[in-house]
Amino acid sequence: MLTANLYFGVLHGELSKVDLAAFGVSLNSLEQGEWLRLITGSFISHDADMLVRQLMLAAFAIGWFEWRNGALRTFVMFFALDVFGTLFLMFGLIVFIGLLNFSDFAGLPNTYDVGMSAGGFGLIGASLYYLSWRKWAMTAGVMTLVVKAALFPEPIADLAHLMMLPTGFLAEALVSRALVKFAG
Repeated sequence: MLTANLYFGVLHGELSKVDLAAFGVSLNSLEQGEWLRLITGSFISHDADMLVRQLMLAAFAIGWFEWRNGALRTFVMFFALDVFGTLFLMFGLIVFIGLLNFSDFAGLPNTYDVGMSAGGFGLIGASLYYLSWRKWAMTAGVMTLVVKAALFPEPIADLAHLMMLPTGFLAEALVSRALVKFAG
């Protein structure tokens, strides 16, 4: 992540609109078959502030989950949640919002996004599964995300965060139960 952002000059300014359009992910880019963007977009940030937030999110979410479950499972879970979350966001929520004809959201299919927060928030949700007070933590997390979205709206990122926190929790519940059942 750091190498990609150094390459794009993010540490010294913002990601250029040309690079965002070339490597970011949008509904239209995926509809045109540009599937590699599901990966490239995860490693890029809009600016240095976002990069710092993403590195902290990665250290917390990926680090804790890896400590708990190992590197291979973390790798698979992160990329599965990140790719699934982005696909569902683009082909589910953004398409649905488009069908509702909200003028404020008309440009979402053409909006490029970057960042690893779909996978990161998915892993946070997965990590909450292990807490004894997980229902309270999930409720507090979702409420915090709703307040953030109301005060500082970023439609694509906010939808991804709100969707992936509980999705990660449910995914971990299913995987953990399947592993226990498989182990006997």
